[in-house]
Amino acid sequence: MANTSALSRYNELWPPASTLSFRQQTRFAPLPLPALARLWPNGLPRGTLCEIHGPRSSGRTAACLHILAQATERGEICAVVDANDAFDPAAAAAAGVKLERLLWVRCRGNLEHTMRAADLLLHAGGFGMVALDLCEVNPRLLNRIPLSYWHRFRRTVEHTPTVLLLCSDRPQSKSSNFNKLALKVKVFHWYGLRLHGLSMNAAMENVRGEPLEIKMAA
Repeated sequence: MANTSALSRYNELWPPASTLSFRQQTRFAPLPLPALARLWPNGLPRGTLCEIHGPRSSGRTAACLHILAQATERGEICAVVDANDAFDPAAAAAAGVKLERLLWVRCRGNLEHTMRAADLLLHAGGFGMVALDLCEVNPRLLNRIPLSYWHRFRRTVEHTPTVLLLCSDRPQSKSSNFNKLALKVKVFHWYGLRLHGLSMNAAMENVRGEPLEIKMAA
């Protein structure tokens, strides 16, 4: 009985996408991102596909963990669909992610299972954020993902409180996405032998202007 009551309350707070009226869909406030406020001054819009891409050590993981931390700190249930089992719970907790509010789907290098898991979670609804980690996946496999996948994912989260956060080495979602952040590491900040943080050049693709320098803790 207690589990049923908890599930009912959860569905009231985060109803499936199919049950939301248009009037309800317009009420979801953007997610504030303090460390990335220069890029998203009004917060990250809900119901969108957001892509962060860059080479290894560019700050892409730090940026994704910051976004997940802000969502879980607000009490939202989030999910990580991990293609190569690269997610580090200890690093996530140190970045402020509330692990008790996070579902971790380990796909053990199977890209087909990765995309299927993301599809199921997005259509299930109820998540504040679904992070799809495609970093270090073989580019030949990524090139086989039909463009229709990204269009469908974008339409699925549209008018819902869910953000699909895509993290990858290089751009994937193409024209399906207008929140596309390209990162390139600029300076590593060391405190003795310990990495204290990094400065990275961040640029929103499809938006004119010079790249911004963003500093983030390691």
